Amino acid sequence: MLYTEIPTQRPVTPLLDAIDHPEQLRALEQSQLTQVADELRQFILYAAGQSGGHFGANLGVIELTVALHYCFNTPHDRLIWDVGHQAYPHKALTGRREQLTTIRAKDGLAAFPAREESEFDTFGVGHSSTAISAGLGMALARRYQNNPCEVVSIIGDGAMTAGMAFEAINDAVAH
Repeated sequence: MLYTEIPTQRPVTPLLDAIDHPEQLRALEQSQLTQVADELRQFILYAAGQSGGHFGANLGVIELTVALHYCFNTPHDRLIWDVGHQAYPHKALTGRREQLTTIRAKDGLAAFPAREESEFDTFGVGHSSTAISAGLGMALARRYQNNPCEVVSIIGDGAMTAGMAFEAINDAVAH
């Protein structure tokens, strides 16, 4: 679908509206995931149009976010977003969809993952280059605690241009 303007009316999103927790997403058939992604894209455009903020970076991770929450057992498995302004689809799939229009408003949602906001936000982050280090720390803690969860670091939006990301990769090789 080609978008030529930001929608001012909330789009009709029947599949997305039925998802307040990733378990509900995982209950869908794989064939329905494309529709979920399309509806999520429409909703992100609408929500960002209401509140302002980043939507390009979020549109780039729609399918990835749907796939991650479909394939991993979140929140038990941990998703770590390297770039917080790519987490709007994640917030929408984890019970905060209708609050997305409050980003950047007093008492609204944080524009980035915030641990106090949701159990699905496993690491408070603003901008890039910390997810690999955080993921490595969580993975090591998981190993020492015999916790069988998975830890996934999502890197993007220029994060690999920072030395911290490369330092974390070097450290991860040693473990």
